[in-house]
This record gives sequence, structure tokens and C-alpha cells, in this order.
Amino acid sequence: MKLALEHFNRPWLPISGLIIFMICFAAYTYWTFKKENKGVYDHASMIPLEEEKNERR
Repeated sequence: MKLALEHFNRPWLPISGLIIFMICFAAYTYWTFKKENKGVYDHASMIPLEEEKNERR
């Protein structure tokens, strides 16, 4: 492993991967906590209860 890392001459590669990951993480976090999406999550949280009601009928 040490020998492989000695010949790794592209330090920009892991840095760019980290930057892309951070941008995606920030975008997904923002999208999750937007107020417009509250209805989506409220509906999704009620799905297990609705399925249970349908099974009893």
C-alpha cells in the first residue's frame, strides 16, 4: 500500500471527490428541510397507518 501511495501523483482527485460529496450532501440536506416538502413527508409518514387500515377491512 505504501508503494502504491508513493506513486500516486494526483492529489486533486480525492480533493475534488470530497468537494463533490459536500456539494451533494448540502443540496440533499437543503431539499429535505425545505418548507415546501413538508406535505410530502407528512403524507409519507401516514402510509403505514393507511396500509394497516386497508388490511383490516
